[in-house]
Amino acid sequence: SGQIADLAALADALRSALVEGGGAIRQGQADGIALEGDQAVVRLSAETLRADHIVLCAGAASAELLRPMGARIPLIAERGYHIQSPTSRWPQDMPPVAFEDRSMIVTRFAGGLRAASFVEFAARAAPPDPSKWARLRAHVAELGLPFDLPGEPWMGARPTLPDYLPAIGRSARARNLLYAFGHQHLGLTLAAITGELVGALAAGQPTAIDLAPFDPARFGGTT
Repeated sequence: SGQIADLAALADALRSALVEGGGAIRQGQADGIALEGDQAVVRLSAETLRADHIVLCAGAASAELLRPMGARIPLIAERGYHIQSPTSRWPQDMPPVAFEDRSMIVTRFAGGLRAASFVEFAARAAPPDPSKWARLRAHVAELGLPFDLPGEPWMGARPTLPDYLPAIGRSARARNLLYAFGHQHLGLTLAAITGELVGALAAGQPTAIDLAPFDPARFGGTT
């Protein structure tokens, strides 16, 4: 099982590469994607942002952002829970260990030891269920793992479509809008090939694989 040991360092490296390549990073919360004729625009508070290409890669929030332009995609939040201890005697070179009888996986990261479990289908903004963190703490204690309890709790939403395939392609409503979301648990694993495919679409080049199976229109309606 491969892993990225330091996710924060990866994010920093990607940001640096973008800026060094001439890109600019602007952080803000988008209110939605709307149509102006046959072009998509991004509403950011009182501002409207326009671009030659907009890549929608917003995880579990992607479907919500499409609602202002009338697109309906059956994306749901597949939520997972973990607790993380910043210090641990767990070996640095130990690969991820799955405790199958407890449906829990323990992974060493640069920032500490993480115990993770659970698949929960819910609304993205629904409050977390504290009993799931309590169960993880009980598993860690019963197994005698070198984990400083209670650990830092976390809950995150994975973007999941009914057939567990991502949405990759070009919008039929707005020709400048590209889709790259819905990778459920495999966003990091599939990021590189997804980036290559979307890059080819934006450049008007043939894609390495047929993207028809990943067209979000497979669920009906125009997207």
